[in-house]
Amino acid sequence: MATGPRSYGHFCMLAKTLERVGDRWVLLIVRDLADGPKRFTDLQERLGGITAKTLSMRLRDLEADGLVAVDRVAGRREVWYSLTEAGADLKPIIEDLLYWGLRHALAPPEPGETAHPEHLLLALRILLEREGVFVKGADWVLRLVDDGTYTVRGTTDRWSVAQGASDDPQVTITTTKASWADFLSSLPDARVAMAERVRVDGSPKAIAKFMDTIAAFPFGRSGPKRATSSARARMERAMPTTSKRTGSGRPTRR
Repeated sequence: MATGPRSYGHFCMLAKTLERVGDRWVLLIVRDLADGPKRFTDLQERLGGITAKTLSMRLRDLEADGLVAVDRVAGRREVWYSLTEAGADLKPIIEDLLYWGLRHALAPPEPGETAHPEHLLLALRILLEREGVFVKGADWVLRLVDDGTYTVRGTTDRWSVAQGASDDPQVTITTTKASWADFLSSLPDARVAMAERVRVDGSPKAIAKFMDTIAAFPFGRSGPKRATSSARARMERAMPTTSKRTGSGRPTRR
């Protein structure tokens, strides 16, 4: 019988799977490689809190298990990591787990918790797709003054997120990483009052469509009643509503 710190000693394919991907950080590494190759420093930046030693160990294990490919070139300092075919097969599982978390483990960010914009945009994309909320031709640009720029596009049946700005966005959101996290983790009716921290530029019609679409986040189209009672209670205790906020800012319309 196989033994060792990673072995459950069970003849069960779920146990066998967890022996390969159940260690701490592993699925988060897969999450961050799901949209393309990354360097070691790219992964460190996204995985706030992981040590270089732990990340090196996890990447070595993932390579040995055939889930991650390593691109090393003699004379080149940078090493790139990407998912193998087997690793890429985990992507729908990652999305299923994230959607499960939105339904059953929803909670506002704790002080000091890392909130990377790519992770927030991933959660937004998955929720909109799972809830059937689509906007054909949507073209929204998120400019984070302390990070980077991202473009969110919609079709009749999917959403995509890419780094960089599109040429002619319908809506441009300008803010910081922290304010973007606060914006998405606020109840929808409180977001308009955050105009001083989250600037939304566009035509009145485009802004209205943007705000209406993201109102599905984080509870889904059915609103807070869809979430489990414990998740709903956690969010509603911590997330400010319009009545608790001060100010009456409105999104900027061009």
